[in-house]
Amino acid sequence: MDLLLGLDVGTTATKALLMDINGKSIASASYGYGLITPHENWVEQNPDDLWNGVVLAIRNVLEYVNSGDKILALSLSTQGGTLIPVDADYKPVCNAISWMDHRAYKQAEQIRQSIYKDKIYEISGWDIYDGLPLLCIVWLKENDPKVFESARYFLFVNDFIIHKLTGYLCMDPSNAGITQLYNIASGQWDEDMLNIAGIKINQLSSMQNSGYPIGKLTHQASEETGLSESVLVVNGAHDQYCAALGSGVLDKGDVMLSCGTAWVILGVMDQLKHDPLKRLSISPHVIPKRWGALKSMGAVGSCMEWFLDNLWDKKVGGSELYDDLNRSVEKSSIGSNGLLFFPSSGGYGHGKRGAFIGLSICHSKGDMARSIMEGIVYDLRWTLEDVHEAGIKSEVLRMVGGAASSPTWTQIVADVTKIPVVLPSVTQSASFGAGILAGFGCGVFSDLKEAYKALSGSEKLLEPDMDNVEKYSELFNIYKDTFKQVSDSLLRLSDFGNAENADGH
Repeated sequence: MDLLLGLDVGTTATKALLMDINGKSIASASYGYGLITPHENWVEQNPDDLWNGVVLAIRNVLEYVNSGDKILALSLSTQGGTLIPVDADYKPVCNAISWMDHRAYKQAEQIRQSIYKDKIYEISGWDIYDGLPLLCIVWLKENDPKVFESARYFLFVNDFIIHKLTGYLCMDPSNAGITQLYNIASGQWDEDMLNIAGIKINQLSSMQNSGYPIGKLTHQASEETGLSESVLVVNGAHDQYCAALGSGVLDKGDVMLSCGTAWVILGVMDQLKHDPLKRLSISPHVIPKRWGALKSMGAVGSCMEWFLDNLWDKKVGGSELYDDLNRSVEKSSIGSNGLLFFPSSGGYGHGKRGAFIGLSICHSKGDMARSIMEGIVYDLRWTLEDVHEAGIKSEVLRMVGGAASSPTWTQIVADVTKIPVVLPSVTQSASFGAGILAGFGCGVFSDLKEAYKALSGSEKLLEPDMDNVEKYSELFNIYKDTFKQVSDSLLRLSDFGNAENADGH
């Protein structure tokens, strides 16, 4: 049997999906890893953890491969905007600097006062942001010149893993845009952005479209992963664009809600069009002549991860943990018994500080968990107002990611936003999209859109409950009013934390 392998190298885990050429899932696996936060505003990862996650996830699914099976190709879905400087031997010279990092906030403010304050968005499709590679490279140049000078190449998660697999350096357009070093109109690395960063074009990987066949596995990669050297590695895409392919968000007007560590709204356009107010981030879609308009809510999903890690029953783990979570949330009620939650890293600027408002000794862990769900979705509705004003209209939301597995959370999304929710048949949409790219790159599929249509199964539609819609509309107004009252205090608390760390406490 001929097989395809999709790998999703995310922020907190690598997921592998092994499927046949008809789209049937054969096996899936996940391997988690952590983040490193050595200082306030710093978020890093060990690059070896990323590679080990790939190796172990692959080896896990290989246990389900029979003697007559053949894996034809693999492709990657990867987190975007994480920087991995390496030396001439392709060994990392420091930890990977995550897209969640904020150490370059001073450099970001300087750029906002410069002649490049608008040009960066026009060139890259992404507004000035202190967690993306352009400013992180500037930070290294100014604050850690030893690391900066020792870096022969500046890689990112996708080309770092591709090199480990094949020995080749190869970048894709959707990941390149988020580095802010790439011109999305010309399809080339941008000389002006390279000059700001202080690096040369030969320090970056060559560019190829998603779905391009890069090459076969090296002997060493074959030994480490257990895959045959005959497996073809196909150029992948940014995880949100793989998820868009894997969830059927392919044509103008299609909108995806991706719910991972970060929650992201992605709408499809049929021409390159910037948002004058810079609310949307624009990148090339994996579908030719299509563009994605993306609005990130930040790492709001990490709020639930934090809650489960720190306050849930430690005796419950694995899939039972989420079953237990959903059962507890179902025992709560709309409005979480009078409890509001503001997510940290939310779309409306409360930054690194979140808050429970109205907490009492009468509240259960189910109330707290539901308030986290509701708070994130209130933030989603607020964010959608910007997305709609920017020209991306959504008649339905195609919802993917971890939250899409929760019956309660998905219904909350429909009820709060007043928009029907479609749940695609494949829950691992990013890995599935990578699998489709693998099949396209090795010639199994001749067209990406037709491949999705042929491989996707039945979908589930959730309509808003109109009784709940009315209640949630009132609660949403309370959420906004309360946020306006506490937002300054949350920012002041964040500044107080920065000051403490600056003093060495």
